[in-house]
Order: sequence, then structure tokens, then C-alpha cells
Amino acid sequence: MFMMLSLAFAAGESSGSPLGGLWSFLPIILIFPIFYFLVIMPQQKTRKKHQAMIDNLKSGDRVVTSSGIIGTVVNVDKDAIVLQVAPNVKIRMVKGSVSELKAEEKES
Repeated sequence: MFMMLSLAFAAGESSGSPLGGLWSFLPIILIFPIFYFLVIMPQQKTRKKHQAMIDNLKSGDRVVTSSGIIGTVVNVDKDAIVLQVAPNVKIRMVKGSVSELKAEEKES
């Protein structure tokens, strides 16, 4: 029985249009543009936005690092920044470790 079904399936494929083989690859071909628009393009936008934020860091900005440290930028170098995390406590970090700018907080 299984052999008859497989022969019928094979005969059905070969008796189609000349593009019959192409139709079987169409879902695989369509996966690449869908994957690009749903995964790669948004990731590139996020990376460009993050890079622009890092490039525009300046002294006085409040930032949050990827490790969760909140501090104020004191100095910006080519590859690193100096953060003041407490009075008289400054740490030097790589620019890429800054994950976001923190909104200004009003002190009461």
C-alpha cells in the first residue's frame, strides 16, 4: 500500500507544469525575505539607534550601563567614559556598556 502511494505521488509530481519543481522550493525561497523584514531589519535599526546614542554621549548625561550601574558621565574619551556613581566615586567604563540614557530626575 505504501509503495503504491509513493509511486502515485512521484507520478503526480512529474506530470505537472514545467515549473513544478520550482513550486516546491517557493516556500523556502520566501522564507529569506520574511526573515529579513521580521528579524534582521529591526535588529539593524536598534543597533544604529544605540550607536547614535553612544556617539552623542556628553558630560553631564545620566546613563544606565548594561550591568545596571546608574551614573553621571564626567568625561568622554574615544573608547571609554568616566562615570560618577557616588560622591568622590568615579569608574571608567567602555562606551559600549551604556545601555540607555536615564531621564533627568527632579530632586526634592
